[in-house]
Amino acid sequence: MSQHPSENLSHQTFTIVAADDSPLYRKLLHDTLARQKFSVFMAKDGREALALVADQRPAVLVTDWEMPDMTGPELCAQVRRDNNSFIHIILLTSHDEKEKVIKGLAAGADDYLTKPFHEGELLARVAVGIRLAELHGEIQAKNKLLEEMARTDPLTALPNRRALAEWASRAMCGAERHGFTFWLVMADLDHFKSVNDRFGHETGDRVLQRFAEIIKLQTRSADMCARLGGEEFVVAVSHVDRDGINIFVERLRRRMESERFEYQGTHFKVTASFGVASFGGQSNDFSQLLREADTALYRAKEAGRNRAEFAHNLEPQRA
Repeated sequence: MSQHPSENLSHQTFTIVAADDSPLYRKLLHDTLARQKFSVFMAKDGREALALVADQRPAVLVTDWEMPDMTGPELCAQVRRDNNSFIHIILLTSHDEKEKVIKGLAAGADDYLTKPFHEGELLARVAVGIRLAELHGEIQAKNKLLEEMARTDPLTALPNRRALAEWASRAMCGAERHGFTFWLVMADLDHFKSVNDRFGHETGDRVLQRFAEIIKLQTRSADMCARLGGEEFVVAVSHVDRDGINIFVERLRRRMESERFEYQGTHFKVTASFGVASFGGQSNDFSQLLREADTALYRAKEAGRNRAEFAHNLEPQRA
């Protein structure tokens, strides 16, 4: 026995908008589609169809060619201009001339069906549209996942350098425009190579993951933390003064200093050093600010590690 064209779709409800100025065809379209468990919204003209498309975001739009306020091709073109989401459009027409069919397809229709239509053919063409809509949704979901992966550090699940740069550049523009403070804190684990050498990279990864957790727990939702790579991390903080950023960095330092790690019965500690730079409103160059924080971090390493240093354009302050 042959399968009905929409039987494999009947387990799920899909939204369809259908537009036709004929009460007879509206009833025929509604009854045919609703029997197949589609959620059907009917429009008697183009304006109603546009409103329903905007409100319901259907998988499929079925529209008549001749309507009192706009033609089917005009409706197709308007839907394509107004909507970024995928909508499969089927044009109903009494025209069988190829030139007019081509005109309808060029306006944005994906398929066409001549009146009077066969119920089975309508359902078959709608089923094709729904399968394409499902495929488009899957592709969008996978693209979103790939985009998130491209901005996420796989080991720590923190944003990576690319994501940080995009976010920080926008935040710095806001700081310049509205005059609020913006800080960049670079953190680096001290003597981390010796951790990998003595205890192995798996243990080193656990240390990195734990430090990432500490940073994330201490970072407000309005701010951002990221892993640059290796044992280097960055936190971008705004709307706090010098005392506030000093307290924040010292909290991170002490929290990491208090951590205890274990490898085959051996317990050890790992500390972190910090370099802090502040956006002064002269240039919203994220790379420059990162270099200033990195220079301050280098001075913290040179001064003995497990400490914080501020960029030279900031007056030194000690806890």
